[in-house]
Amino acid sequence: MQDLQLDIVTPYGQIFNDEIEAVYLPGKDGEFGVLSGHCAMLSLLQAGVIDIISKHGRSLVAINWGHVSISDNKVSVLADGAVCVNKESNSQISKALEQAKKLLEDASSDITMVAGALRKLDEI
Repeated sequence: MQDLQLDIVTPYGQIFNDEIEAVYLPGKDGEFGVLSGHCAMLSLLQAGVIDIISKHGRSLVAINWGHVSISDNKVSVLADGAVCVNKESNSQISKALEQAKKLLEDASSDITMVAGALRKLDEI
């Protein structure tokens, strides 16, 4: 199976750019996954967590809102704000988790959605 190319960009720069196996996105109408061979589509994204599965492991990116374009095994996310949470070191993780939680809490008044996204972050 051919890998997907994932790019996550904010107005302040690139957050993530790598080949991945799968990605799960917080769509406006609910979470959805993308695998190799996915049909072309555009979708709005709500505040939540992008769950990235790659050969290197799992990464999480918290976003406040944005949109995604999927075409030809390329997934392009443009987010207004994003925080990447990787398993690099405990101090970096805790700092990134706090930033991600604040971003999510500030982004939405939907308590149920924010609680679900924060639960994903707490799994790390």
